[in-house]
Amino acid sequence: MTEPLNATKLEFCQDFKIFLDTSFFSELRDYKINYQKLGSDVIELPGSNINITKRTITLSKNSFDSRSIIPGSLLNFNTIEEFKQLDKVKYIKECALNEKTKFNFFNVISFADLKKYNLVYWINIPVLKVKGLEFGITFKDTKDVEVPEEYYNSNFIHTAHDSIFINSSLIEHSESKIVVPNLVKTYLINEILLQKACVDYYLYFVEEKSVINCGKVSAKYNNNKVEMPPFSFKDVAVSGWEKNNENRLIPKFINFSTLLDPIELNKQNVNLNLQLMKWRIKPDLKLDQIASQKILILGAGTLGCYVARSLLGWGIYDITFVDHGTVSHSNPVRQSLFGYDDIGKPKAKTASESLKKIYPLCNSQYVDLKIPMVGHIDSIDKETFEILQREIQKSDVVFLLMDSREARWLPTLISKAENKTVINAAIGFDSYVVMKHGDMDKAVEHGCYYCSDIVAPLDSLSNKTLDQMCTVTRPGCAMLASSTAVELLVSHIQEESLSYNQVRSDLNQFTSVTNVIKSYKHCSACSNNVVDAYKTDGWSFVSKALSDSKFLEDVCGLTQEHLEAQKILESMEDMFI
Repeated sequence: MTEPLNATKLEFCQDFKIFLDTSFFSELRDYKINYQKLGSDVIELPGSNINITKRTITLSKNSFDSRSIIPGSLLNFNTIEEFKQLDKVKYIKECALNEKTKFNFFNVISFADLKKYNLVYWINIPVLKVKGLEFGITFKDTKDVEVPEEYYNSNFIHTAHDSIFINSSLIEHSESKIVVPNLVKTYLINEILLQKACVDYYLYFVEEKSVINCGKVSAKYNNNKVEMPPFSFKDVAVSGWEKNNENRLIPKFINFSTLLDPIELNKQNVNLNLQLMKWRIKPDLKLDQIASQKILILGAGTLGCYVARSLLGWGIYDITFVDHGTVSHSNPVRQSLFGYDDIGKPKAKTASESLKKIYPLCNSQYVDLKIPMVGHIDSIDKETFEILQREIQKSDVVFLLMDSREARWLPTLISKAENKTVINAAIGFDSYVVMKHGDMDKAVEHGCYYCSDIVAPLDSLSNKTLDQMCTVTRPGCAMLASSTAVELLVSHIQEESLSYNQVRSDLNQFTSVTNVIKSYKHCSACSNNVVDAYKTDGWSFVSKALSDSKFLEDVCGLTQEHLEAQKILESMEDMFI
């Protein structure tokens, strides 16, 4: 359009069509959930993709944070009722005449159903109309006209005093008329209403970095250029709501669930309930810190399965199972990660695979490992110890969920030495206990599973009847213990100053009590003597302790405690003789 123009008539049109990309909904959803929440402030859309040739505008995720030649706004409602109740005529007029939004090329109102991925929306491109008001244009020399730097920040329409700079690609022309976007008309009418005078404006058509044409725009009211037009804001008519695909003046509807990748859809939906907690109930919930935990589950049985499911519910997806057993016929009805077809398969591997079936993006690993136990000579193996040590070192939290008491000793010791958080859960027939311990950098050094014992762990499995070897417990007990274990972990992450570290529950009375269990200086698993011996001698100390519980009692000081207790008893006997 570099040739001279002689047209004298200035007309306005809007033939751009606006489309929504799937990424627009995803970005809106993320913004609503994580930032705006229950708010309903107007969201600026500084950037949109424009296709000049096809006369289309596409709203995408970039519309929220990048600049382009098409500015706009979005008003997203919290309920569909609020969307319906909005006075659409009043709103579009406010958009066109408001000082902050009058330069918006478009405005969107919407209601986003974040759970069902539905979006009800309506786009308006305001067009101001004043009966009897017309505009003409007279072209002039463009010599010595410079494009202001501010134009390149908008790159569409830039206004400065009595000048309007506009991208030439948005202009249509013929011998008799020039057609420019309706936004120019909206700006001109706004200025006339504010100044209460039909002043002249200069319209500059910009191509690359040069002004290629310039015209003086004159406004006339009822064919006369008057100083004070006899109209006000009340006399201004506004139109511009888009019609739907059926050419009806009603909002549009899109269901994005059919357009998004199923895995991406699952990823966005899986944490919705957690994110909604921060809207009203718990705004300071540390979801990122909770989700970042690397979990090691020792024992992929009833407790391990339920704990893993609860961890998924909290958005924790880095989970490693350690177990050496196989799925038996009695397991699937009580252990939620196994089914009938899994009978005979390795527990750790099957549990890990089941977790990935539940949530494909879960980083679930497994190690088939028999944990060395005190009093079980056949389980004592250096390579096994080193594997367990590495797995604990890689984790942030270790869950001790094994069947036997002695199986928990070595992981407790390693975790204490490595300063790892330990969550310990154990169940009886109608009761359970859950404990947190392990980390040493807390104000109160919490006691571990063995801090209430006056003897070192022993072999508790040999020479036992079937009902003593199997976990005979009320079916709901494991579910309660597992959920309590996970909730105790989350509570301590959320509130580091939380004092209690034990929850003990009785299903007969349906009662729970919280306790503060402090570390015992002669504990066989977490006392300083034992931890120091482990750090100094490593496997040499561990192998001796696993083989001989008496050696362990000597190291931790329990032997001396027994002698002192015996002396007291003997002295008491002498008193009564």
